[in-house]
Amino acid sequence: MGPAFTAAERRRAAARLREFGRGRLAGRRRRRARGAARRHDASAGRVFINRTSLVSVTCPRSLVSIGSFAFADCSSLVSIDLPAGLTSIGSCAFRNCSSLASVTLPAGLTSIGNHAFLGCSALASVTFPAGLTSIGDGAFDRCSALSRVTFPAGLTSIGSGAFARCSSLSSVTFPAGLTSIGNHAFLGCSALASVTFPAGLTSIGSSAFYGCSALTRVTFPAGLVSIRSYAFARCSSLSSVTFPAGLTSIGSGAFARCSSLASVTFPAGLTSIGDGAFDRCSALSRVTFPAGLTSIGSGAFARCSSLTRVTVPDTATIPTFFPPATTVLRLPPKRMRDLQRWYEAVDGALAYKRCRPLLYSWLERAQTRLGSYGPDGAARQRDLEEFEGDFGLLVE
Repeated sequence: MGPAFTAAERRRAAARLREFGRGRLAGRRRRRARGAARRHDASAGRVFINRTSLVSVTCPRSLVSIGSFAFADCSSLVSIDLPAGLTSIGSCAFRNCSSLASVTLPAGLTSIGNHAFLGCSALASVTFPAGLTSIGDGAFDRCSALSRVTFPAGLTSIGSGAFARCSSLSSVTFPAGLTSIGNHAFLGCSALASVTFPAGLTSIGSSAFYGCSALTRVTFPAGLVSIRSYAFARCSSLSSVTFPAGLTSIGSGAFARCSSLASVTFPAGLTSIGDGAFDRCSALSRVTFPAGLTSIGSGAFARCSSLTRVTVPDTATIPTFFPPATTVLRLPPKRMRDLQRWYEAVDGALAYKRCRPLLYSWLERAQTRLGSYGPDGAARQRDLEEFEGDFGLLVE
């Protein structure tokens, strides 16, 4: 039991609690009552930043907001009873409360501030209320014990790094109304095995699922129009990806180092693939680009050591992107004059030199050009052959 307090002391304590939402608590945190016990009653005003002896907190029913850093670094805090009328939790409010194991958020809560529960390494479960609409940047970053998350129907956005480095997180259920996932939102969630995106999702942020090494399959919703840079980079177990018809761009490094990715099917509306988008996808063996593709970034398929067949539309602008292992390249005849430029490596050396004999499409003046595509002693084309394909005369 804590010490007895007078009515005046309790009135002053209640006024102090109302100041949480106005950010005044930090300036008063050094005012500590003498003889405070290890167990504190929030109505008595014994809640301060960096109180390492604080074990539990009971908030008054009149409390509507908790301000920034209110309980930050309270490393012994195990439980907190939040009132039903609470509507917001400020930034870093419970940062590094490393003993906090569970939190039940009240029904009236609508927003969780940036880094509100960052570093709560013992936090294994969180129940989100139906009225929650936003989760701030880094809100649950480094909550390494958190294993499952179900978002409420009203949630529309998940902030940058909101669940980054939650290494035990294996299951995520997204609500139908979610439209965007922020940058780094689930970065480093190494136990996350599968995700199903809602139909209304239109944007996946940069590095949103970077390093999710257990992720095996991803199916994107029809409304998705872009996948930003490094969104799924280093997802080493990812073996299959189905892109939606409305996708128009894939960002730089979006699937870099996805070493298990064996096949991809690009939608007809795709217009650009960013630099290094599929760099080091060592299991990828065949790529067919859609007719509407206009740009393939530098190194987009660099170091794809199993890639043996590439079909390129006549519309594409293509810098260096083919790996040395490519043995069959399906090209429109008019692109033949640019072939040597495509095979120039970053350091100026000619990657073509290490290729096995290649087979290319051909249309005009074949014999006069026959010896011109094997610089530095590289093997010449072993055959010239015409084939009527989707993009004109191509080699099969």
